[in-house]
Amino acid sequence: MNNWPLVWSHGRGTVEATGGMLGPVYFRLPKGQEVQPFAVFPWAEDVPPPGQTPLDPMLARGRGEWPCVPFGRNPDPHALGWQHPIHGQSAHAIWNRVDDARHLTQVQLRYTYPDDCPVRELERHVWGIEGEAAIGCRIIVRVRSACRLPIGLHLTLRMPTQAGALQLHPGRFTYARSYPEAVEPGADILAPNQSFASLAAAPGSDGGAIDMSRFPLTQRSESLFQLCASDGIVGVTNREDGYRFDLYWDPRQLPSCLIWVSNAGRSAWPWSQRHYALGVEPVCAAFDQGVLASTSANPISESGIATSVALSPDVPWVTEYRMAVH
Repeated sequence: MNNWPLVWSHGRGTVEATGGMLGPVYFRLPKGQEVQPFAVFPWAEDVPPPGQTPLDPMLARGRGEWPCVPFGRNPDPHALGWQHPIHGQSAHAIWNRVDDARHLTQVQLRYTYPDDCPVRELERHVWGIEGEAAIGCRIIVRVRSACRLPIGLHLTLRMPTQAGALQLHPGRFTYARSYPEAVEPGADILAPNQSFASLAAAPGSDGGAIDMSRFPLTQRSESLFQLCASDGIVGVTNREDGYRFDLYWDPRQLPSCLIWVSNAGRSAWPWSQRHYALGVEPVCAAFDQGVLASTSANPISESGIATSVALSPDVPWVTEYRMAVH
C-alpha cells in the first residue's frame, strides 16, 4: 500500500509510505469549514523533459511534513565515511506500517536504515487529537553506534495566491541568520550570512530592508533563514482562506527553526518558477549544510546554540510535536 488514511473527529488526511510523509490533511473548524494548510509539490504527474533523469522519491512525492535524519545535504560523502541522500535515507524510502491498522485515528511506521549507516531505525507515530483540529506526532531514533547528527522536521505550508496574505508568526527567538550564500544564485533576495532581529526588516541582497514575514513575496526568490534559539512555537495566519496554523515542538531538543521561502525562485525543472511554499522546519542543525557542518564549529554553535544531537545506542532519542488549526 502506498498510503494510509488518517481520520478523526476534526479532520482527515493521508500518510504516505514514501518518506513517511503526512499530507494533504483537511482540518475541520468549528463552523464546518475545512482547510488544507500543507503544500504538495505540483509536479507529481510530470513526465521528465528529454534529457532529464527521473526525480528522486522525496522530490517526486514531497508533501506536508516528514522527519529528516540526518537533516540536510551530504556535500562530501568521502569525508563523512558513509553515504546518504539529502535529508537522509528515510526521506526517500518506503516505510512499513507497524500498527494493526484497525484504528483510522492513528498510523505507526518504521524505517530501517542500510547497514553502513550509524542510524539503525526510525519510528514515526501520527495521530489525530480527538475533539481538536490538531495532529500529534512522535519520532523515535535508534542508532547502531554513538554519533552526533543534525535532526529536523520538514514541514511545508502552501502559500495563498494573494501577495502578503500569509503572515508568519515566528514566536520568540534570539536572532535570525540568513543562509551563508545565495540559495539560488540570482534569485535570493536575502543578503547572505547576516544576523538580524526583525523579520519585517531583513537584510536584502540589494542593500535595503525587506519584509520576510508576509508571503507570497511580490518578487521571485528562493531563500533560507534560521530562527536561532526559538521558543518552539511558530505559526502562520492565512488571511485569504481564514485560518491560523501553529506548530509546537520541544526547543530543548530542536533549538532552532529553519524557514524556507520558496517563492517561484527556481527556474530549472521541476521547479519551473511555479513552486510557492513556506517551509517551517524545527532543527538542531546548521541550516541544511549537513553532518560535517553541523557537528563542526559554525556561527550558530559558536553563539551557544546546539546544531547537532548526541545519539547513543543505549537510549533512543524521542521527540513529540503538535500541529493545530484555528
